[in-house]
Amino acid sequence: MKIKLEEILNKLDVGILIVNKDNIVIYANQKAKDFLGIDPITNLFCYFLFYNYQEPCKNCIKNFLSPESPKFDITISLGESHFLLEYVYLTKEEVLILIKDISKEFYYKSSYFTLLESLPLSIFFLKKGKIIFMNKFVEKVLEYSKQELLGKSFFEVLVSPDEKFGLENKFNKILIEEKEDQFTVTLINKEGKNRFYLGKSFVLRDRDGEKIIVFTGIDLSEFIELKERLDTLHKTHSFGSFLRSLVHDFNNVLHQVNEYLKQISKELDNPQKIKKSITLIEKTLFSWIDLNKLLLDYTKEFKEIEEKRIEMVNFLKNNLELFQLIAGSKVFIQLEFNYLSSVWIPGDESFWRYIILNFISNARDAIEKEGLISIILRTKTEGLKKYLIMYIKDTGCGIPEEYINKIFEPFFTTKEKSSGLGLFLVKNHIYNIGGKIEVESKLGKGTTFKLYIPVVEFKKLEKEKRKPEEIYIVIIEDDDEIRKNIEEILKTEGFNVYAFSCGKELEENLPEIEKADLLIADFHLSDIRGGEAYQRLKKKFPSIDVIFLTGDIFSLAELPSNRVILKPFNVGDLIFRIKELLQ
Repeated sequence: MKIKLEEILNKLDVGILIVNKDNIVIYANQKAKDFLGIDPITNLFCYFLFYNYQEPCKNCIKNFLSPESPKFDITISLGESHFLLEYVYLTKEEVLILIKDISKEFYYKSSYFTLLESLPLSIFFLKKGKIIFMNKFVEKVLEYSKQELLGKSFFEVLVSPDEKFGLENKFNKILIEEKEDQFTVTLINKEGKNRFYLGKSFVLRDRDGEKIIVFTGIDLSEFIELKERLDTLHKTHSFGSFLRSLVHDFNNVLHQVNEYLKQISKELDNPQKIKKSITLIEKTLFSWIDLNKLLLDYTKEFKEIEEKRIEMVNFLKNNLELFQLIAGSKVFIQLEFNYLSSVWIPGDESFWRYIILNFISNARDAIEKEGLISIILRTKTEGLKKYLIMYIKDTGCGIPEEYINKIFEPFFTTKEKSSGLGLFLVKNHIYNIGGKIEVESKLGKGTTFKLYIPVVEFKKLEKEKRKPEEIYIVIIEDDDEIRKNIEEILKTEGFNVYAFSCGKELEENLPEIEKADLLIADFHLSDIRGGEAYQRLKKKFPSIDVIFLTGDIFSLAELPSNRVILKPFNVGDLIFRIKELLQ
C-alpha cells in the first residue's frame, strides 16, 4: 500500500516536499526533484533556498508556522523557470511544501506590465496617495520622468489645486467601497499647463494584501482644443448669415421708429399722443439694443448671463406692450401666471427679451390673419430640481412633421429673409442655463413651445378676492337681446358695466371709460373682430382680461378654453367664468 501511494505521489504535477523541524527534507516526490533539478533529501531546505535561489526564508520555518498561522507562500526563480512554494503546517515536527510551476503565469504577468507600458493612456498605481507605478505614456504627456514622480504624492504634484480636495474624497470612497468610478480631472504637467483627463479608478491589492488605487486616464486636451477651434470656425462661418439677419431686424426697427416719428409730426398739438409715441420709440430701440447684446453674448463666455437673476412675472408684465407691438394689431398676446406672484430664474432682461421676442416673431409669421399668442407659466418638480415651465402657444399654421426635428438646427429656415439661427441660438441659450425645450405642433392648429427653466426662487399667492362693485366690465355684443340680458344680470350681481353694440361705439366712448377689468365680446362683430377690440382696450388698460362669445365652433381651436363661451350659453356659466378669472 505504501508503494502504491508513493507511485501516485510521483505521478502528480505538483512537487511535494516534507521538511522536519530541523529544516531537513525527509520526503520529495519525483516532480519536486524534477522542478529543483536535484534530489533535495537530507539537505537543509532553508540553506538550499538561500544559496541556490536567492530567497532567504527570513526565519526558520518552525518559528513562523503554527496552527494559528498554518500557511504562507513565496515565489522562486531558477533560470527561466518560476515556482510558487506553498508552506502548510502539518504538525509540530513536520511541514508540507507544495511546489507549482508558474512559469507561464509569470510570463503573462510580465507581459501584462509590458502591455501597461505600451498603452496610449496614462496609468498610475497609488498607495496611500503616493505614486508607486506609472507607465511610459505618463512621461510623454506630463513630461515628468519616473524618477521625478515615483514615491511622490499624486495629489500634491499633479492634481489641480481646485480639484485636489474633491479627488481625494473620491479616491477615499473608491478605497472604502472597492467600486470603480469614472470622472474628469485636471492634471498639471511639468511646465504648469493643464491637461484634461477622462479618468477611471478601481482598487487592487498588492502582495502584502494592502489596497492600492489604479488610475487610468485618457488625455482629452487635444480634443477640447479641437472643439474650441471648431466652435470658433463655426462662429466665423455663421457670423455672416447671423449679421445679415441682424441687419434685416435692424431695418424693421428703423422702419417702426420712422413710422412713430411721422405720427409725432402729425400730432404736435397733442402732448399725450406725442408722449405715447416717444414711449413706443424707446421700447422699439431697446429691442435693437437687445439684439446687439445677443451678438456680444454669442461671442463671449456664457457664465456672466448664467450668474444673473430675473423675476419673470413682472418682466412679462412690464414688457407686454413691447411684445404686443412686435406681434402686431391682428395678433393679441395673453399672459397667464397660475397664481404665481414671483418666480426667479437665471438670466437678465436682455437675454429673456430676445428669447421671447424670437418666439413671438415666429408665431406672428405663422399666423396668417388674426390669432392668439399665449404665454403661460407653471412650476414643476422633477426629482430634486424645480423648473418654471413656460408655454408659448400660438394659433398659427403649425410646423410640418418633416421639419419638426430640424427647427433647432443652425441655418435651417423656411423663410426667405432669415439666417436660420434664431431657434438654434435660443435652444443653446436655454440649455446653457440648465434648461431644455420641447415643441408640439399640428398643421392648421398651431404650435406650442415648452421651456423648462431652472427655478432659483418662487412664490405663490392666493388670488385676490374682489367684490363685484370693485370690478368694471365692458360688453361688446351686436345682438341687442343678448347684450341687454348680460348687462342686466351683471348689474344685478353688483358689477359695473359698460355695454356697446359695435367697435365704432366702443371707439367713440373709449375716453369715458375710466376703468376696465374684463371685456366680454362677440368674437365676430359686424365692424371689428373681438380680438382687435381687446387690443384697443388693452392699450389703455394693460391688465384687462377677456371672455369671447362665439357661435362658431371652429373658433374654439383658436382660443384658450377658459376664455371662450360657445353660444347659446347659460348665464350662470358666464357668471362662474367671470368669478373664476377675476374673483
